[in-house]
Amino acid sequence: MIEELKHIDWDKFHFLRPDYLWLAIPLAIILLLGVLAYAEKTVWKKHIAQHLRPFVIQKGTAWKSRVIHASLFILFGLAFLGFLGPTWREVKEPTKKLESRLVIALDLSQSMLTTDVSPSRLERAKFKIRDFLEANPRAETALQVFAASTHTVVPYTTDYKIILDHLDGLKPSMMPKRGTGFDNLFINLDSLFNNNKAEGKILIFTDDLEGMDVQKVSAFMQQNNVVLNVYPMATLSGDKVPSFYNSKADLKVKGKVVMSKRNQTVSDNLKTIENVHVLDMSLDDSDVKLLAEDISKHLIFEEKPLDSENNWQDDGYWLVIPVIILFAFSFRKGWAIYSLLFMFSMVSCSQEPESEKEPSDTFAFKDLWYTKAYQGQQAYNNKDYASAAKLYQDPIHQGVAYYKEGDFLSAKAAFEKDSSKVGLYNLGLTYAKLGDLEKSQDIFETLIVKDPSFEEAQKNLNQVKNALSMMESSAPEDAKLNEEKPNAKNKKNDSMEDLSGGGQEATKKDMEKERTEEEAATGKRKGKEMDELPDDFKLGSGGIPKNVLMRKIDDDPALFLTKKFRYQINKKQVEAQNTQTDW
Repeated sequence: MIEELKHIDWDKFHFLRPDYLWLAIPLAIILLLGVLAYAEKTVWKKHIAQHLRPFVIQKGTAWKSRVIHASLFILFGLAFLGFLGPTWREVKEPTKKLESRLVIALDLSQSMLTTDVSPSRLERAKFKIRDFLEANPRAETALQVFAASTHTVVPYTTDYKIILDHLDGLKPSMMPKRGTGFDNLFINLDSLFNNNKAEGKILIFTDDLEGMDVQKVSAFMQQNNVVLNVYPMATLSGDKVPSFYNSKADLKVKGKVVMSKRNQTVSDNLKTIENVHVLDMSLDDSDVKLLAEDISKHLIFEEKPLDSENNWQDDGYWLVIPVIILFAFSFRKGWAIYSLLFMFSMVSCSQEPESEKEPSDTFAFKDLWYTKAYQGQQAYNNKDYASAAKLYQDPIHQGVAYYKEGDFLSAKAAFEKDSSKVGLYNLGLTYAKLGDLEKSQDIFETLIVKDPSFEEAQKNLNQVKNALSMMESSAPEDAKLNEEKPNAKNKKNDSMEDLSGGGQEATKKDMEKERTEEEAATGKRKGKEMDELPDDFKLGSGGIPKNVLMRKIDDDPALFLTKKFRYQINKKQVEAQNTQTDW
């Protein structure tokens, strides 16, 4: 401490909390009132005769009292100075390392199906994206698609396989609105890179650049710390845009065939904007490999702290030492020292990190007054079931807390430690929650054998049996039908009525007839997993109709994304832009 005080830089000395200097006024008033009160208490000595004072007043009382009061004055003064935070040493924050993020935006307008770039602009863009990700840019990457509206396909991830799995199914027909909405795209990008400290990267795959406002792009670049790479997939000569409904026919608007070609003027204007790069397409993957390598090299950025963010070492803690000494000797009987020793004795001496301790093993001050069971009950009453389960020692209470928390596996383990009727009953409920209805049924049947008057067990047993019978009755009937189809494995089919195999393809009319007969005969109908639910459908308001058999879930990501994009538009979660063109 002495060495620290020797090296005080008085030129830099200041208080970290000078705004609280005004508190010195009420503190001085309190001390002044204390002095006046002390002076008033000593007035009575004047009423004692001078020659009798040595015999009436105990020697040493006066100076001891003055020392005590003086120590209180010094104590309050030092404590107040320590509170203000005296400092003279500057400590700078360490440099923070930030990682750059990347957004790939793929144009899914109809003109991307133009074949002036083989096999098409869209397919060539997919090839480039695949080659780019395989070159491993190492940045967290998000994939977005845009037409008149912009949608996120994959959020930020370093698992590029997820992006590649979604890439093949992307096509213009999945977009809910037609057109090329560059304004919406940049609004969405602005929300992703707003106030980003690390330099962000954007890679846009588009075609003819029609509708891209260069001034808005320039404003976007000035407001965001990003590097924009634009990859125009169209040629200068261009080609005809295919029709929406027939890829072999040309798209016509007002009787004229729609042509799409690269807008060189917009391309040249984009190159004049700082940190905007218009990439030239190569026949091989050298272009995207160089881009991935550049992003990988400039992935990590160091954020240097500003001068205003510099920290100052709070040296007010040095004043704690004299404050403690004065505080200890400010009481005549030394109770301050006893209280400090008592407080230190209440502190746990364990060096084990708090994060590695269980609540039941950690000694706390309240353990002197409350048992673990009582603390567990307090946590349970506050609906902190996870903490309650760790504080309880009794397996029944512990299992109930885990059950309330939703941790049914831990609840099962706790209930298995208790063989009482209550423990078995709770174990049966837990097995039902875990989906093991057969095990739950066995436990409830055992309870009823032991106690036939156990009404709750009988009631739950009936519910479990009903659930099991419903599961058996609702088993898919297709399994039985398949057993009766020996021709289902592409064997020769000699029957004109059997539509299951033999190379004969059932017509749509045949299938509709078969479906009608099935519904009439069984009273059941097939429901598609991906069919949209009504907007007013709410979970818990009713069960699925019993005559609906769910088919296998369709795992086509393109179908899921199509419905997702339409849902976002219908719910106005994403806005669609009114574009100049509809392709």
